[in-house]
Order: sequence, then C-alpha cells, then structure tokens
Amino acid sequence: MGSVSSILQTKGPAHSFASGTDCQTKAPLLPAGAFDTHVHVFDPCLGPYGPGRAYTPEDAPLSKLIAFNENLTTDGQVGNLILVQPSPYKTDCTVLLQCLRDLQNRNINARAIVVIDLDNVTDHALEEMHRLGARGIRLNFQADGREVDLTKLADMLHQAANRIQHLPGWMVQLYVPVWVWEALYESILDLPVPVIADHVGGALGLSKLSPEFHESPLLQPGFSSLTSLAKQGRAIVKISGLYRCSKDSASTYSDMKPIIESLAREIPYQLVWGSDWPHTGDGAARLKNPDINVKEGFRSIDNLGILRNLRDWVGGEEVWQKLMRDNPARFYR
Repeated sequence: MGSVSSILQTKGPAHSFASGTDCQTKAPLLPAGAFDTHVHVFDPCLGPYGPGRAYTPEDAPLSKLIAFNENLTTDGQVGNLILVQPSPYKTDCTVLLQCLRDLQNRNINARAIVVIDLDNVTDHALEEMHRLGARGIRLNFQADGREVDLTKLADMLHQAANRIQHLPGWMVQLYVPVWVWEALYESILDLPVPVIADHVGGALGLSKLSPEFHESPLLQPGFSSLTSLAKQGRAIVKISGLYRCSKDSASTYSDMKPIIESLAREIPYQLVWGSDWPHTGDGAARLKNPDINVKEGFRSIDNLGILRNLRDWVGGEEVWQKLMRDNPARFYR
C-alpha cells in the first residue's frame, strides 16, 4: 500500500493515484464508523461503459477505493461506503452491483445510488438492487455541461420519485446548479421521497460567483431555497466536490467557508459528506473535448486539506460527528 499522502491525493491526466506533492499539515481523520457518501468505481474489466457517454475515465477499481478510504480513518479500517453510479455507465449498474457484492463479501458496509431506465426497469430489478444495498437513484444534469431543461428535469424528478416511493429508505440524488432549488421549490416539497443535493447543492464560492454576490454569497439565487428544503426535511445536502463549486485550489477552496458555515449552523441534522473519489473532471470542459476515445484523467486534489478546512468550518465536535457518522447512518439504512 502507498503512503498516506500518495493515496489521499489523486493525480490528473495520464496518471492514476500518486502525487509528487506531499500534504505536510496533518488533517483530522474520519471518526470510526464514518460514511463517505459519494465515491465511484471505474473498472472496464467488470463491465463496459455505455454508448453515448460524455467521457471515458481512467481506471479506478474497487481496490484503489478501499485503499483510499483506509487511509482516511482513525483506526485504519474501511468505513461505510456509498457507491454512486457514474455517468459513463449510463443505466447499466452491473459494475456497481458487483462492487456491492464484493464489499459484502469483505464485510464492508456499503450502500449505493443507482441510475435506472425509469420507463423499463422492473419491480423485481429494483427489489434486487435494494437487497444488495441500493437506496436511491441519481439524476445528474451537470455531467455533460449543457444547460438545464427545467421542464424535463421536473418531469423526471416526479417520475423518479413515484417509481421508487414503495422502496423503504430510497431517495432521489440530484446534481443541478444552485438556482434550480428555487425554481423547483414547490415541486420538491410535493415529492413522496427526500432529495439528496449533490456537491453542496451546486452552491458556488466567491471564485465562481459573479461580483454582485461577493459581499453576500449566501444571497446567490437558490441557496436560501435549498436551506429551507433541508430545514423541512425534504433535502439532504451533501458536502462534496468543493472543486466543482470553487476555483480557489491554492487555499483548498476556502472561498466555500461562508457556505459551509451557514449550512452547519442552519441545518446540521441534514448534512452528509462525500469525498467524490476519484475526482472526475468537469462537464463544461467535456463540451470542448468530446472525444470519448481519449481517457479523461482525474483531478489532483488535496483531500487532507479539504478535511482540515471542513473540520474547522463546521465548528464543534458534535456537528463533525453528525456530518461524518450520525446523519448518514440515519439516511442510508
């Protein structure tokens, strides 16, 4: 197994998991029983990527995920993992379900968020996914970098929620720009299942916000609606993918501090954390380089630095334990 610094930092294009940059400052490691609620596995040996995908990633097999997580925990043991179906596999969950089986055989607690063909998936297939650990379905409107079609999104959201409402504990995981929470506020309130807001609900740090919101980043359109939905138990906000919300990598995305502090203060019971390993690229960039025959490398991310910042921003130990362990234990049963 590699060193902690090499495992916890993910190299960019043409490399996999080593980094020449060490993180010298020790970060707080995850408490025993912690959940990483957003990880992916990319393994073409287990199953092919789907036609019409937005990108083809480098390999990121289950063994690398396990090594990454082991080095995040205080006891060196693998924590609880939530596998999220990545967009290159489209609606074929073969690889994800096989990974769930493998994790069960290793006595590692795991759940999953799947992507399904809403029109054709059978009840039997959904029940088998549930038995293996699936607890929700993902709607990703950011993977290809295109504009969000609100009408299409609202229809899919209701169709998805209605399709899974009979399954205990299932949720809809939604990755959208932050303004969508305001536009679809009433629709989300009416859903029969809660919604997981991916990657801080799409809220942006100062480095990505227009100048008019630099003095008041909490006033960016949609953020108050997201907070309100969470206060009513209709949304769960996932603190993950800060590099998708900010360009300020030099400070480990410190311009997200006011956003995270507000969430920790206002909705501590509705927060979960995800590493977003292995740190895939950006949808907008894929519009410029659409060749799926060229493998897209992963980002070089200072995972320890992100955890260090988060521990500082959320405040006391009580909120940290909620974020890392107690809340996800309630949501991903």
